[in-house]
Amino acid sequence: MSAPPCYSKLPAPQYLQSPRVCCITLNESDKLRLIGVPNELVPHLRAGIMRSWGKITREQNYSGSHEFKMSGNPWYGYGDDHVPARRLIVEIVRTMAQQGWNLVQSADVSKKEMDKDSLFFESIDPNSIVGADLMQVDMFCISFGSRDKLRVIEAPSPDVVAVVRQAIQTQWRSGLSREEQSKAVAMFKLNGYPWYPHAEETVYSRMMLSQLLANLRALGYKLYTSVDISIGGSENRDTETWIFRRVGNAWS
Repeated sequence: MSAPPCYSKLPAPQYLQSPRVCCITLNESDKLRLIGVPNELVPHLRAGIMRSWGKITREQNYSGSHEFKMSGNPWYGYGDDHVPARRLIVEIVRTMAQQGWNLVQSADVSKKEMDKDSLFFESIDPNSIVGADLMQVDMFCISFGSRDKLRVIEAPSPDVVAVVRQAIQTQWRSGLSREEQSKAVAMFKLNGYPWYPHAEETVYSRMMLSQLLANLRALGYKLYTSVDISIGGSENRDTETWIFRRVGNAWS
């Protein structure tokens, strides 16, 4: 593989070899910046944004990065935009994986108010995989809304929803208030406040999430990343979104 890109005028140290690393940042309420992302990936990411979110109002070079400005405000991420915003971030991560770039880490590297995570990707050794492994990237996400809602967004099978339900029913002592399903989204409303826990709820909510992770692992899915995509506010601010990926030759 080729040497990593150089992000300054100074040459990269000779001992640095592959993999290459790039970064995607979520900016303001409606912008996405590709930093060090190869130019050939831009059309694929543009198509992914259009599929999952909709209109792109502007593209420009921003200090050497490629910036997309999207219609609306995906990074407010609550209300009617809660689900579409999470479909957008899953599509971005999935597109990168299909193009041979796995997520290294999502990280909060800024102290600015209402900041969001940066996503760091590294290239995959093309000699270790085949094309079919890349195109069959199986992902979905789970979001934790308000103080008492859990959504499974674009689950690949009913089994995924079933094991999430089982984790809630067996580990959350306050029980399940109601369940709704529409447009590839399963929404569970829990009794009590698992995402704003008090006293013993702090234990039961973690027990429930531990069971959820174990159940999904048994189906072949692991937590790929936990990412903060939402500006929100003191009351509307959501917790991080969990993105799951099926284990395979391209990622394990």
